Amino acid sequence: MFRSRLVLIVTAFAFIAAGAGLQGCAKKKGPAEKAKVEKKRMVLPPGLAVYTTGGGIWKLAKAGTPELVVSGRMWFPAVNASETLLAYWEDLGGRMAMNVRNLATGATTKVGEWQTLGALGRNLNLRNAPAWLQPPENSGTTFKDVLFFADGRQIWQVEADGTNLTTIYEHEGAACYGVSPSPDGTRIAFIGVTEKDQNLWTYSTQTHKSQPVTEYTFRDGAAGSPAWSPNGVFIVFVLYKSEDSNLWRIPAEGGTSMQITKEGRTNSAVWDPTGAKLAVSSGNQNPLVWQIHLVSAEDGRFLEQLTVAPAGAFSPSIAGAW
Repeated sequence: MFRSRLVLIVTAFAFIAAGAGLQGCAKKKGPAEKAKVEKKRMVLPPGLAVYTTGGGIWKLAKAGTPELVVSGRMWFPAVNASETLLAYWEDLGGRMAMNVRNLATGATTKVGEWQTLGALGRNLNLRNAPAWLQPPENSGTTFKDVLFFADGRQIWQVEADGTNLTTIYEHEGAACYGVSPSPDGTRIAFIGVTEKDQNLWTYSTQTHKSQPVTEYTFRDGAAGSPAWSPNGVFIVFVLYKSEDSNLWRIPAEGGTSMQITKEGRTNSAVWDPTGAKLAVSSGNQNPLVWQIHLVSAEDGRFLEQLTVAPAGAFSPSIAGAW
């Protein structure tokens, strides 16, 4: 068994002084205390986006120009928080390989090969991307990057160097795609697909139980592309209905979902590290060309277009300060 499942336990203490008299007597922070506060702030590297276009995977540094990382039939890249590692699927024809590439050296580790994922596994609507779990900035933790991915039937986890590859869940009687771990690593969001529905599910690595978070029928729509928020509170997903695709947000514990975008051509959302923005693939009609955009995680407002790829740009992953 893989025994490196990780749970980050963060304990916060808040002291509230009630009454005007107590507020007036509040002790001012000295230089040493101010330094401690500054140290806890999230320090992020410059922004980096990776995405698929023109049959390969590209990267784009903030205020930079696009650079080809790897060519060929590559799908669904995911960059880690330190912007050093890139995970992605490689289409080998009858089989699909999960690879991890060092962005500095170009050295690539093949995690393994699986039977072809078929149309669903390659489908933008499901965005069957791998997902990294890593410690928050300045958390004081030292554990290694851990990668999660689904092969269409099972969910796997593996360390960045390709060791300790372990099956952690099998979705019996249905297919599963598009994993996204909670920030503490105790739960995993994924998309479960049957002949009757396509819904958002979560699986607990502690209780070893799974449960649906949404309950759509195909008449209502189909869920896809889950993304767990950095604070652990929400899961963003795409709802496909007729020809439209929009982002929705739902509490991770379940409940009422809220629509974020409304223009009908938004897909493949991933959170920025601060939880304020989402990177998405969004399409313009006549002709339909998908590009990578940043949108507000709160209200879906479009903030910035990152790509102008002639062939379209798909399945973004971002890290750093945007």
